[in-house]
Amino acid sequence: MGTVVALEPHRMKKEWEEEKKLLKEINVQELQMSAKKIFVPVLDTFHFSYSFLEEACMDLALEAFLSGGKFSKYVVDNTLPFRYKIQAAVFIKNIANELYTFMSGWVEEPTINEEQLRSAVEEFVTFWWHKGLEAGTKRRRLGFK
Repeated sequence: MGTVVALEPHRMKKEWEEEKKLLKEINVQELQMSAKKIFVPVLDTFHFSYSFLEEACMDLALEAFLSGGKFSKYVVDNTLPFRYKIQAAVFIKNIANELYTFMSGWVEEPTINEEQLRSAVEEFVTFWWHKGLEAGTKRRRLGFK
């Protein structure tokens, strides 16, 4: 008789190892600077550095980065096929909605423009998703999988 082996723990371990390798590609200073560049003009009276908002932005940027990195396995000839672009757009939108909801719930500025904030959040999340896609594609091209 054969032995039944659960594959889920092995898949999770492999995914965790891949995420750890991808995270080595991210530059925390670049992440902080991109957040400041994108959000400070929209939230003019808000001091961004070392705040709970910076932590939330970094957390969701990392999530977007890892998501982009995972999509890199679908890249063919340096482009993402259309069907995966649709899935990616859904992932990006979900992460952006989460960050927007958090920010709009915590930031109390009377002059805040909701549309500008939503646009800034989408720009930020999309930027880090694409950075993850580039990092993952580069790793795969170099054979580091």
